[in-house]
Amino acid sequence: MIALIVTAFTPHGVVLSRPWGVALDGLLASVVWHRRKAQIAATGGRLAYCHDVDPEPLELPLARCGDDANWHWMATFADLHPRPDGELTDPDIRWRTSRTDRHRLQQLAPVIGSQVVSDSAGRYQRRVVPVMAHPATSLTWRAVGDPESLRDLLADLGSIGKHRGVGEGLVSRWEVTEAPGIDLWSAGHEHAPGVLGRTVPLRCLPAGQDTARPVEVAAIRPPYVHPASRTRCYSPDR
Repeated sequence: MIALIVTAFTPHGVVLSRPWGVALDGLLASVVWHRRKAQIAATGGRLAYCHDVDPEPLELPLARCGDDANWHWMATFADLHPRPDGELTDPDIRWRTSRTDRHRLQQLAPVIGSQVVSDSAGRYQRRVVPVMAHPATSLTWRAVGDPESLRDLLADLGSIGKHRGVGEGLVSRWEVTEAPGIDLWSAGHEHAPGVLGRTVPLRCLPAGQDTARPVEVAAIRPPYVHPASRTRCYSPDR
């Protein structure tokens, strides 16, 4: 396990639902999960996610930080602003619209002339949804792991983020490079020295670095939607 820098080249930017980037361990876990589902489905079985059952940890080609219940993978969330000058850019507002062919559905209504299909209320109403896209031509992560295994898993990810079905978050290529000059602890926790790059348990930060940071309950490892992954932690710097 060595210090690495992972780069995704995203010509159209990426759409996110949170103020920080995509978790690298979450991306890798999604590939492992889908590969396992495909293997089990090939033998006639079925693998399903259960929100009320503690998930089995998926083995990832990353180092672990900690050996207690609040352990996490040593990999950061995506750095949305990997520029040397540190200049931040505002999200790009893109619009998504949806509209049902109400007249065609009206023809299929069981009662002629009934107003059962409405485009102003209910599930078939017109929608205009603002989408927060980050216009970054590349995203970077730091990690401590096995570079060859990471390249194998990342090859299955052609897009990341939200609204991938309409072209958002397209990844033109992945790049995994060694970073021997980066301290292993920093590679697994920070974008740069002093810039926290992921959610971390309270024990992770050295004394003196946590005095001004708010504490909240958040997930620290995949699956990030499961309650078992949540604990009191520090959030990444935005």
